[in-house]
Amino acid sequence: MGNIGFNNPDNWTFVRLNDICASIQYGLGYSAKNEGTNKYLRITDIQNNSVNWDTVPFVDIADSEDEYCLKNKDIVFARSGATVGKSFLIENPPEKSVFASYLIRIQLIVPDLAGYLIHFFNSSYYWKQIMDKSTGSGQPNCNGTKLSQLIVPLPPFHEAKQIEKKINEVLPFINAIQLEKGSLAKYVEKAKAKILEKIFSEDSSYKSY
Repeated sequence: MGNIGFNNPDNWTFVRLNDICASIQYGLGYSAKNEGTNKYLRITDIQNNSVNWDTVPFVDIADSEDEYCLKNKDIVFARSGATVGKSFLIENPPEKSVFASYLIRIQLIVPDLAGYLIHFFNSSYYWKQIMDKSTGSGQPNCNGTKLSQLIVPLPPFHEAKQIEKKINEVLPFINAIQLEKGSLAKYVEKAKAKILEKIFSEDSSYKSY
């Protein structure tokens, strides 16, 4: 596979994403509706790595389009625009939910690897590949063919599950630190604004007379 940038442990392998997928599929090209038979997941419905299914719009699909229904442990990717390459793990979706055309859905041969892979899809190694494979002068995009050729480091199944568990244990602490950092930055900005307001106000004791 050429130069991949680092060595893998002896019991790991590097595979193409296509090698571990049962399917890689584009979504449906309908317009969203306020009412319908099926929830219709779009890129814009995925915010901060979560979906509020109550606000997801609807669509009506034909019986022959049941293959587009989302299943637990599917993974969807944004394939165009500012969020190109962003992934989301589907967990317990509403019955007969489908996905829109600006998303690509992958279904794994071994669905229980989805938790490990969703963490890989947030790694710098993944993002470097996505940026290299993105095309388009106006808006970047990554099609299903290029997505299928991504190189994925694959440990034995039990190790993948251990990695998934460990990351899931650590992430809440990292997220909490990031929130605290953001809150601290806001307090610093407010304090700075108060100091400047005190100095430059009309009744400032720092003014020269």
